Amino acid sequence: MQTAAFVTGLCAVCFCLLCYQFRNRKAIIACNVISRILYVLQYLLLFAFEGAAMDLSAIPASMLAARKHTAFVAKYKVLLWLMGNVVVVAMGGIFWENIISLLPIIGVLFEINALWMTKEKHIRLVSLASVPFWMSYNLLCGAYGSVIGNVLMILSIGTAMYRHDRPAEKKEDRVSV
Repeated sequence: MQTAAFVTGLCAVCFCLLCYQFRNRKAIIACNVISRILYVLQYLLLFAFEGAAMDLSAIPASMLAARKHTAFVAKYKVLLWLMGNVVVVAMGGIFWENIISLLPIIGVLFEINALWMTKEKHIRLVSLASVPFWMSYNLLCGAYGSVIGNVLMILSIGTAMYRHDRPAEKKEDRVSV
């Protein structure tokens, strides 16, 4: 069971890392959903039900965030955003085991709120804030494939921020040889 969880976690990590390298938000979110499904499977294999519940509850919130510019979602955006947060907190309450259960709740809240943001730069920055919470939870529940992924996610988001989010270089700042 541990090996299957490790392999599933590594597959989830691959999709998770890939999503932050995309330039547009729809691709980021689609890859994020695939990653979450794999994370749910990993946590179920580890009997870490609060982690599975958090990632599962984040899937509909992620999908709604991907459609935030459609007529229905745009009209009820604040209500849908609020409902997504309430569902995550409620699921966290249902699957609460101890204080450690707070870690994936906070991690998911950062992640789903990031996806509602318009600018990809902000998506990456707020998503980065979720990593310490998930890394701590993954260490404590034995999701070691995901711990590796958390470290790699920091590097991936950092790389994406360097590639896409830094200010454009001015011509006078370039060194002429």
